[in-house]
Amino acid sequence: MNPTFDDPSIEALYRYLIGAPEAPGPGQRPTPANMPQRIQRPRTAADIARAEGLELGDMARTPRSGRRSGHCPSRRSARHVVVDQLVEAGCPRREAVEMADQWLRAEPTPEGVRRWVDRVGVRRPDIALQFRLHSLCVDDLDVLVDGMSARRRLRDGAPVGQVVAALLMLRQPPA
Repeated sequence: MNPTFDDPSIEALYRYLIGAPEAPGPGQRPTPANMPQRIQRPRTAADIARAEGLELGDMARTPRSGRRSGHCPSRRSARHVVVDQLVEAGCPRREAVEMADQWLRAEPTPEGVRRWVDRVGVRRPDIALQFRLHSLCVDDLDVLVDGMSARRRLRDGAPVGQVVAALLMLRQPPA
C-alpha cells in the first residue's frame, strides 16, 4: 500500500525514490516502460557487498559453517587454513588475512606455517622467509650458537641476518 500525496511533485519524487516507474497519463495505455521492474534480490553476503560496492576481501568468501554442499575442510585453500590458524593463535582476523600471504611465501604448507607460528610467533614471517632462503628449517631454531639457541637469540632481539649467518657458519666444515 503506497501513501497518497496531494502535491504531484512530491508524489513524483516519492515514486522516483522507491524506483517506481512513471504512471501512464490519462487516456494512455501502459507500456513496458511503465511496468514495475523485477529486482533480483541478492542471495549471499558477497552479492550484497558487490551490489553496494563494498570490498570485504577474504571475509566474503569464507564459509560460516561446514554445512554448505560440497564443502569439505580438506578442500579448503591453504590461505583459508592459514588465516584460521593465525586467528586461533590470537591474531585479529583482518591482520591474519593480510599476513596469510606473507606466511605462505615463507612456508608453502599450512602445517609448516603452524610449526613456525608455534616457534616464532604470529607476526614474524620474515624469520621463516630468511631461513627458507638460506636452506634452513624450523628445527634449526634449536641449534646452539655460542651457548644460546638461535630461537633465544631472535627473541632477545638479534637481527635475523646475524642469526642466519651464525647458523650457516656452523654448517661449514672446519678448515
